[in-house]
Amino acid sequence: MFSFRLRIIAVCALALSFTSLAAAQEASTPPPQPAPQDNFVTHNSFKNRVFEVKNREAETLIPVLRVLTSGHKGSQVSASRAFKTITVRDFSENIAAIEEALKRLDTPETTRPEIEFRMHVLIASNAAGSGSANQYPADLRDTIGQLQTTLNFKNYQLLTSIIQRAKDRPDYAPNIIQGEGSAQLQLPGENAPRDFGYHFQANSLTLSTSPAGVTTAQLGSFRFRVDGGNEGGRAVVSSDIGVRDGEKVVVGTAGLRDKALILVLSAKLIK
Repeated sequence: MFSFRLRIIAVCALALSFTSLAAAQEASTPPPQPAPQDNFVTHNSFKNRVFEVKNREAETLIPVLRVLTSGHKGSQVSASRAFKTITVRDFSENIAAIEEALKRLDTPETTRPEIEFRMHVLIASNAAGSGSANQYPADLRDTIGQLQTTLNFKNYQLLTSIIQRAKDRPDYAPNIIQGEGSAQLQLPGENAPRDFGYHFQANSLTLSTSPAGVTTAQLGSFRFRVDGGNEGGRAVVSSDIGVRDGEKVVVGTAGLRDKALILVLSAKLIK
């Protein structure tokens, strides 16, 4: 009887040891990884079609055409700027829908007038001296005369003049106008010219016409910066701007150490 009990205990101990060993092996074995799936599926019913884009930029049509695809794995619609084409890979009915959409979308754009912007960058100061003081284009005389009645500066000098042309684009269009450069200016009382760097940009351009036929150009998020280095300081003029055809406006002024940056902008409609 005693011997039989020992056998039972031994069998139980052996079973427990196998169970513990199996659990340990299961814990140390990493979980199975899912088999990699191919992201591109060749569907038996897919067709390919290349459309030539004649009037518009091919890339601008893609967001509209993409919603007309089946969305099935492996379907594609892509544009080529170099070849002016749109390539579609999808079911026949989706390709037909895209073809109909292109007939409506790929049409000649309405001719849009250009706007020519002229920017006059002035540096105002109270430095004593003559020679280069109060040097600016004759067409700014009236504007500077008005500035002299509101600002406490004696001398006004033209740092640089900039011309930019652009067509209206009312939606968000980063850097629809932009530019950068450098210019030298010898300020009154100084013995040598000083270097100034500048940068400007705007993110939208909208044209509107009043009932009287006057066109106004709206520049969104316009920003103009002048950097005079460690000694000259930095100044920034930033604003949304509205300027009428043929009009000059003082966009803004900004401190430049003991001087000031003054930006005068005019717009001309090029028909």
